[in-house]
Amino acid sequence: MRALDAVDLDLRKGEIHALLGENGAGKSTLIKVLAGAVAPDAGTVLLDGRALGFGDPVEARLRGLSVIYQELTLVPQLSAAANVFLGRETGGFAMDLAGMERRAQALLDTLGGHVPAREAVGRLSVAQQQVVEIARALLERSTVLILDEPTSALTSEESERLFAILRDLRQQGLAILYISHRLDEVFSLADRMTVLRDGRKVAEGPASAFDRASLIRAMVGREVADEFPPRTARPGATLLELRSFSSPGLFRDVSLSVRAGEIVGVAGLVGAGRTSLGLALAGALPSSGEVRLDGEVVALRSPQVALAAGIAYVTEDRKALGLFPLLSAGANITISHLRDFCRLGIVARTREEGAAAQSARDFDLRAAGLHVAAATLSGGNQQKLLLARYLLGRCRVLILDEPTRGIDVGAKAEIYRLMNRLTERGLGILMISSELPEVLALSDRVVVLHEGRLAGALEKAEATPDRVLQLATGGR
Repeated sequence: MRALDAVDLDLRKGEIHALLGENGAGKSTLIKVLAGAVAPDAGTVLLDGRALGFGDPVEARLRGLSVIYQELTLVPQLSAAANVFLGRETGGFAMDLAGMERRAQALLDTLGGHVPAREAVGRLSVAQQQVVEIARALLERSTVLILDEPTSALTSEESERLFAILRDLRQQGLAILYISHRLDEVFSLADRMTVLRDGRKVAEGPASAFDRASLIRAMVGREVADEFPPRTARPGATLLELRSFSSPGLFRDVSLSVRAGEIVGVAGLVGAGRTSLGLALAGALPSSGEVRLDGEVVALRSPQVALAAGIAYVTEDRKALGLFPLLSAGANITISHLRDFCRLGIVARTREEGAAAQSARDFDLRAAGLHVAAATLSGGNQQKLLLARYLLGRCRVLILDEPTRGIDVGAKAEIYRLMNRLTERGLGILMISSELPEVLALSDRVVVLHEGRLAGALEKAEATPDRVLQLATGGR
């Protein structure tokens, strides 16, 4: 199958054009072609009416096309000003450091975000780092700006600030190509939309010509009637109970419970302590207070102890903290359970491979084979890989931290159905998510953290967007 097949796309001055599609649809390849990183087999790219050479990223940049990738390309040890001018330093025999710093600060100030030009980029927030990337593009007098999943690691407030910057750049006449899996922000930003599926353009038009259902249908090639499938599990007895659960400097006095067959959503702003709560429950952070599992007190001294007790944590950062990207998909499934396949200290490969294959079938893992590297799988299949790993053992409570981050809309629906299936088997799920629609649609109950404390617990009928946000902001 071709990565791209006869794709036509036009991008106009003074517009935000959304590029959409499932993982593997060809979006990343198209970006790389435009940026000069990949040379296509056929076709032409015109920039201001002139052909753009292929396989030459420097020419693309000099001609005014800048790409801000999901994985930012800044040097963390250098200052914001140094990153803005990197490769374009001014001065003669000695660089004009003061002049570059003044110009960089003026440019950063026009974009907002309160970015100090002297600060090392590694000490800035992700949102501030994106502002530095945009400033670098503007310094080059870019006329085309391409952003790939720019809000995947931003808070809602940071995302809104970025949207304001992009709308202002649109007013200045920039052409912006915007790639995102988050449909709400696409509808709020985009003037036009193009949808790719299996390397081909399948839909294009003004944003007003699409609604959520038609856009999803174009992306996945079928009806996704239940983007958020209805909950069918019936919560039973209490599985997990926390009493005055605390971790020094991160969160304190959190009391909550998770029942068999229940999804409890954890909401709150970035920095509220949600991920720290999950990590402490997984034994990865020091903690105090009482933790009961099936009524028995457990001491979560380490991740191994937590996993052996039946508490599994699926990280929000699959790439850095979850997967072993160069190991095979099969090895990623079994790696936490190798002792179960050992005899006299030697791993029985046949038993291990059989268990991995059965687990892959249970989770409908779609890959060319279990021998392929985990890094080659789509985001949705990587998430299934982690679920298969932790549910291969005796799991009673599953902690899912941002379970659909970086996953396309079709794969999201699969993950949601899988969560329903697991709770139907009696598993309890503690779901940490920054996507409020996800929290409200999937959770049987919602607990809200604010500045490391439990701000409130809401039954499903009480959990409205306004109420959750009110608790998350401390009642303001």
